[in-house]
Amino acid sequence: MTEYKTMAFSNFKNVKQVIKQYPLKIRQKRFLPNVLVELPEWFMENIDFSLDTQAVGENEFFFRESFIFPFLQQTWKRHRQGLKLWSHQMLAYDDKLQGEPDYFVSSWRDEVIEKLVNIPLLAVVEAKKQDFEEGWGQCLAEMIACQKINQDDNLTVYGIVSTGLVWEFGKLETNIFTKHPLSYSISEPQKVFGNLDFIFAECEKQVENH
Repeated sequence: MTEYKTMAFSNFKNVKQVIKQYPLKIRQKRFLPNVLVELPEWFMENIDFSLDTQAVGENEFFFRESFIFPFLQQTWKRHRQGLKLWSHQMLAYDDKLQGEPDYFVSSWRDEVIEKLVNIPLLAVVEAKKQDFEEGWGQCLAEMIACQKINQDDNLTVYGIVSTGLVWEFGKLETNIFTKHPLSYSISEPQKVFGNLDFIFAECEKQVENH
């Protein structure tokens, strides 16, 4: 029973399985601006080093630590006021919607709070073995958990599924899940960073207005 609870999000294998239990409208629509945001030279050197030194058959931890986390952390630096990036932190709504997302972003206030994780607004899932179908099933379940924890349908919850090399984006507004139809590659890192910067900024605005 303990193992099931810990792995509950990963029990969802695709979006269809999620909406069977939690009915939603689904649409494909562009919502990200096509904006390039420059990255520091040292950051690009680190990314290029990881790309050039990766071995055939690298495990998922290499891609998560070499690409996903650095991009998220670098974006967080630009939006640290009011936001917190969590890594493998427990997120729970009920017995079905709980587990440890790879990463998620929530509000972070310098005051006495009732609970550690407050207003989660972004869930990030690594597409293990490049399986985006399963990645989005897990991510959408996490996004629904965030929405239910927040108890405010006016708050938009964002979702990201990435192999580290390829990035996909979505958002959940009330009962509508919108998938951005384009994927982005770190062969164009400024575009990936631009999308991340936009989403973090939107989360930051929601925290400020809440």
